Amino acid sequence: MTSTRGRSLLPRWRAVLVAFAAALSLLFATTGPAAAAEGSWQNLGGQATAQSAMYSATIGGNVYDVVRGSDGNVWFRFNGGGWRALGNFEAARTASPPRIIEFPPGRAFVAIRGMNSEIFYSQANNGSANFWTPWQQIASGAWAMGSPWLSLSSVTGSLRIDVPRYDGRINYEYLMHDNGTIRPGTSWTYSLGFQLAGNARDIEGESQIALWGYGWPEWQSYFTGGDGHVYRARTDQRNGQVTNVDQVPGGGICHSGVSAARLGNQTAVVRPGAGGYANQQRILISCTGSDGMTWINSSSDGGASWTGWRQPSGSPAPSSATPAVNATYDTWTVTIRWNRARSTLYPDNALIGKRIT
Repeated sequence: MTSTRGRSLLPRWRAVLVAFAAALSLLFATTGPAAAAEGSWQNLGGQATAQSAMYSATIGGNVYDVVRGSDGNVWFRFNGGGWRALGNFEAARTASPPRIIEFPPGRAFVAIRGMNSEIFYSQANNGSANFWTPWQQIASGAWAMGSPWLSLSSVTGSLRIDVPRYDGRINYEYLMHDNGTIRPGTSWTYSLGFQLAGNARDIEGESQIALWGYGWPEWQSYFTGGDGHVYRARTDQRNGQVTNVDQVPGGGICHSGVSAARLGNQTAVVRPGAGGYANQQRILISCTGSDGMTWINSSSDGGASWTGWRQPSGSPAPSSATPAVNATYDTWTVTIRWNRARSTLYPDNALIGKRIT
């Protein structure tokens, strides 16, 4: 993925996250055999090389993939076809991974951070062709340090966007739509109870999911703290405020951000007893460990308990970027940016992935 023109519009990502007084092991604590069925590692990006993992959304049975290319531009692919630059080069250039989600229903929505630390978005008007709307700023005052986190609200039907600020707070904004036309937000608000630390790790993973929590719909955000351990912040969808921040058990140490995804319906949270509830309670998180390899952890009860940190099956998978965890109703796909310096199994910066069910 290369381009011949375009000035840089998107900056470097320097993430910070909350630090807690935890002194656990310096490496991941491995556990028993995998609880989920896994495929083998495969080259999912073809000849493409990239500077991020590949993020995906499945909409109406069609798969949209986005990635930060080796030239710094945002590239997209439709149903595994050829890669194309998303929009024009000047508007799509970024130093951070792009984000993608289905919003409004039936449409692909991609968000990026601009050079002015604001958040911009584009929508796909037609999947198989490069018909994307011009990049539009969401609101002023994001103060974003890196890529946004995207998640849908079953309470309001809106899209929640969270961004880490330079002062260590988390800013959030909601986007609504009128019959498919987005109404951009007008201002950002910082989240009470969720303070980030200046010595925290990079958080380039898409780590925010929506599911039914302990009595209400909630968002769960997973991130690497300043001590390298992985934490979860729970946010009540009814009022947008953080209710709890705790450490994911197992003593894992991440040298990257964390990505997270749940199975089940990706656009609506269901209540206990409803069809698909059990799938929505299945969560997979991933990061690059202190050994430079890909590690995963999973939960089948909405994050109340975890199977433990482990490397996926097969050959160790070195990643030079935060892994991406993408999900459909019943399958996760973990994609990484292959680090050939640690293994010559695949080309350097190739988009390698595996499916887990």
